[in-house]
Formats: sequence, C-alpha cells, structure tokens
Amino acid sequence: MMRGFVGAIVWAATTVSAGTLLGGEQAPAPQVLADFNVEGAVKWNATAAEAELVGADGGKALRIRTGADADYPSVFLRPPQGRWDLRAFDAVEIEIYNPQEKPVRVLLSLNNPGSDGQRGCNCESVQCPPKGRATLTVPFGMWHGNTNHPIDQANIETIQVLLDRPKEAHTFVVDNVRAVVFSIAPPAEVLASPFFQQLTPTMGRGINLGNALEAPREGEWGVVLKEHYFEEIKKAGFDSVRIPARWSNHAETAPPYRIDEKFSERVEWAVRQALDRKLLVVLNVHHYDELMKQPDAHRERFLALWEQIAARFKDYPAELAFELCNEPHDKLSAEKWNALLADAVKIVRRTNPTRKVVVGAVGWNSIKDLPSLVLPEDDRNLIVTFHYYNPFPFTHQGASWVGADSQKWRGTKWSGTPAERLAVCRELNDAIAWAVKHRRPIYMGEFGAYSQADMESRARWTQFVAEEALARKIGFAYWEFCSGFGAYDPAKEQWIEPLKNALVPTR
Repeated sequence: MMRGFVGAIVWAATTVSAGTLLGGEQAPAPQVLADFNVEGAVKWNATAAEAELVGADGGKALRIRTGADADYPSVFLRPPQGRWDLRAFDAVEIEIYNPQEKPVRVLLSLNNPGSDGQRGCNCESVQCPPKGRATLTVPFGMWHGNTNHPIDQANIETIQVLLDRPKEAHTFVVDNVRAVVFSIAPPAEVLASPFFQQLTPTMGRGINLGNALEAPREGEWGVVLKEHYFEEIKKAGFDSVRIPARWSNHAETAPPYRIDEKFSERVEWAVRQALDRKLLVVLNVHHYDELMKQPDAHRERFLALWEQIAARFKDYPAELAFELCNEPHDKLSAEKWNALLADAVKIVRRTNPTRKVVVGAVGWNSIKDLPSLVLPEDDRNLIVTFHYYNPFPFTHQGASWVGADSQKWRGTKWSGTPAERLAVCRELNDAIAWAVKHRRPIYMGEFGAYSQADMESRARWTQFVAEEALARKIGFAYWEFCSGFGAYDPAKEQWIEPLKNALVPTR
C-alpha cells in the first residue's frame, strides 16, 4: 500500500484571486448618457430621419421617424463635452418603445471618430414588437455577434440609433440611454447556497500531461514523460496533474481484454512520480475511439479495462482520482453513456469504495450537455468535469485536426473585451449553477489555446478563464504541458513564462 500525504487530503490547495464580483463589491451604477429631460444635456442630428422630444412616462424621450427610401436612416447623439469616456463600463443600453402596429428592428452603434460602420464602432440590434418595448444592449467589443471587435472606449464620439434598409416608414421612441457594468457573477441563489459556500476548487490549479500516454504509443506525438517534468510542475506551484492514458491501445481485443503489463507499469510510474511530489492526480481513459463509434460492441471491454485499472490502483492513496472516460461523443449518446457510467462506477466501487471518480457529460464534455448527465444519486464521491475551449475559432486556429476552417481562423485574437469576458463568465456560471443544483463538485479538466494564436492573446485568455473558474470554486487542468498547447518548452527545458504566470500567478 502506498502511504498517503501527511495530514488531511487537500483537493484544492490553491490561491484564488479573481476580478469577478462574486457577491461582495458592488458594481458601479449606470451612467445616464443622454438625459432628454435636461436642456443641453445631449445634442443630436439626424440623417434621413426626424427626431423630436415627446412626453413619455412623466418625462421626455426622443421620438424618431424614418422614411422608406433611405438605406440607413440615423440619429446621432453627441455629448456636450465632445466625447464620452466609458472605460469604466461594459456596455451601452437604450430603451425602445414601438407605438406602431408592425415590428421594427433598431440598431445601436457606438462610434469612435472616423468610424466607417465596421471599423471603429460596436453595433448590435434588437427587434421591437408592435406596441411593445425592448432593451437594446451593445457590449463593448461586440459587432453583430462578433465579440472580438475592440474600440477606444475613452473616445466615444457619437451614439447612433439607426435602421438597416427598412424599406418602409417607421416611428419609434428611444429613452434611458445609459452606460452599464455587467453583472457577471453567478445568480444570487448560487452564491447563497450552503453547498457553494463550503465548496473548494477541486484539484486546484492543474495541468495535463498530454500527448504522451494517450498517444497510440508514447513518443509518437512527440512527448515522452520524464521524471523532472513532475518536479518542474510542482516547483511552478501547481496542485495537480491529469494523466491521459490510451488503455484501449494496450489491451487485448478479445476477453478477458488483458491490459499490457509494461503499459500498466509505465502509467503507474507516472502516477507515483506525481504522488511522490504531493501532486493530486486524475488518471483517465483517453481516446477510446472505438467506444465512441461502436458503444454497444465495446461496452464489455470498457468495463473490463476499468475492472483492471481499479484493482491495480486500489491501495493507492485518496489523492489519486479516476476519470472514467474522456469526452464521450459521436454514437456514445447520453442515454448509452449514462447507463455505461453507472455500471463502470459499480465496478470501480468493488475495489475502491470511496475513491473520487470524475465523470463528464457527452458532447465532448461540454457545459451545454451537463443537463443530460445522470449520476448514481447515492454516490457522493463523484466529481463532474467539463472542458472549455471557447471561443473555438480562437483556441483552435491553425489546428489541422479540426479541418480546413481552422486555417481561416488564423490571426484571431482574444482582446478581453467586455463582450468576450461576458461570454466566458456566462458559460462558467452555467457550469457552477448546475453543480450547485445537483450538489456535485465540478472540475474544468481541459482548457487551452493552441500555439498558432498570438502569445499575448493566449496568456490573456488563459489567465481570465483560470481565475474566473477559481472564483466560482472550479478547479482546473490546463491542456497541456509541453506540446501544441504547451506551457513548457521541452527543447529549452523551461516554462513559457506568459502561460505559466497566467496559470500560477507569482504568489
């Protein structure tokens, strides 16, 4: 039997320092940008449109009339001081009232000097129903759904209300033009939950030892694990490693599906290297491609693999966790996966009754597929995992295995615009909300940006995702250590500092 770590098991020995407002600090109040009740508080001029003040809700609002012929009838709002400095805010919003019997699609554009309708502006639209109201929000960095479209927030020259080739006359009213800060924290009920309050980030700050033991043969994908890698990981300040292993490539294809002893010994060596350095370990079944394509035909073999893995490691300390299967997808549907994972958990529990077992949803362990995941309710030693690679055109630009589209994505940046940050936080909020609802600790087992992206964007995205996950008490394992996504350069035998510092800030 291996001896456990000195003291209690720490599943999340890490420092959390995130910028997200998670219930403590109050967000700044909205700033009114166009107060139509105060004379001279805002100027405007119209192009192919008419604008006038009208009474509305006990005050004044701006009524806009457009004809049918102009392509882009517009009203430009201008501040008396010549520009708005909105660096403290995330978005601009307006309220729209449509008194007509027909819908109207209204656009709002935030313009820098010299804006040409695409460059130097952010723009979004909303459909306002007949006799109805709508709120139109333009996050900074957003241009018609594209979240990576930064502008100079310190130099907003005009706020433009317009229609896009309407082909008929319209009348509508706008009011309450304001700059706002997004609430990107999880819902209040999540933060107030006793389960959330006692939760710690499972596995803390971790990294994947990828492209090694999950390659068809170790070394075929350019990575052979070395003892000093584990020492480097520990010294850098990581809490855990995830060890992907392609057991299916090293086992018999007929019963009893015996696993090759040399491969088992090699995996066991890697596990020992990590545990000896007081790193937590997640050991998984990775790249079982045949199971994804023919889940019924490979069901018994998958279970036999876990029977052997569980028996081999049954006397290892609790700092070792098992992960049943990496990224279920394809023909391994939610229904089939839920049934299979339940049987796999039963097999593991015969020899490892209390070991932590990591399980993810189908759809490549996506957040959006978490609602499809069904777990054995009475087993409370399960950890739920998800993988995060959004926005995909940024994280996988130039990745040949993705297909031809990845070459078109080259040059995509992640600037950390309010729109980009909001997109990440909303998805992480979905993950922690699911975890709290089901009372399951949750773990981001993979996230990373491929080396074809520029380093500044990679580091910025990596740090933001890592810190926002930890702020929501979600531990992580970066993908990966020293290959295409790697944070360590094996040729130079040194860390790639911007990525290492993004993952493990200097304490």
